[in-house]
Order: sequence, then C-alpha cells, then structure tokens
Amino acid sequence: MKTFIALYYNTSGVHQAPPELTPEQKAEMLAPWGAWQAKYGERVKDMGSPFLPASSSTDGESWSPSKHLVTGYSVVTANSLAEAEAMFKGHPIYSYPDHSIEISECAPM
Repeated sequence: MKTFIALYYNTSGVHQAPPELTPEQKAEMLAPWGAWQAKYGERVKDMGSPFLPASSSTDGESWSPSKHLVTGYSVVTANSLAEAEAMFKGHPIYSYPDHSIEISECAPM
C-alpha cells in the first residue's frame, strides 16, 4: 500500500479560531471523526491534528502570515490516489463551512 496525506483547507480566506467547547460539545464534534477512523481502521495511519495559523517564508529570513489556510491533516494508506480519494467521500471536514481537502501521495525516499 502507498501512503497519502490529506490536507484540510479553509477556503474562506479568513482563519477561524477554534471554538470554545464544553467537554460534551467536543465529544459531539469529534464523534463523526471517530466514526470515519473506525470505518477505515488501520488504514488511517495518523488522524492528524488541527493547525493554527502558519507563517511563511521564501528565504528563511523574513516571515509573514501564510496565505494558505491549512487547518489540519490526516495520513492514510491506499493502493491508489483514487482509492484514497474514495476514503474521504463524506468526510467530517465537509460539515465545516468553506473547507476542502487536498490529497497527495507521499513519494518514497
């Protein structure tokens, strides 16, 4: 199997701070993510993590807020890109407004 990384993007152009949630609200919010992970089992190698705003540099000297609003990631295994794409049909990130997913195969080194 090949390894793929899925990057979650906020396409609105505006970073949205994580909401303040009660433990019950957090459990409710995470339930669809747990169901997605359970559906694919060990093929989900890393559920990932939400990201906070990033900094960007083209030379390592000067930094500025990134224009790419990557909000998180997950790592999965699949036989092909098409198979990896199918794993993300109905993914919980689509329940958040203005979000999309990009999937890339991790090339062997």
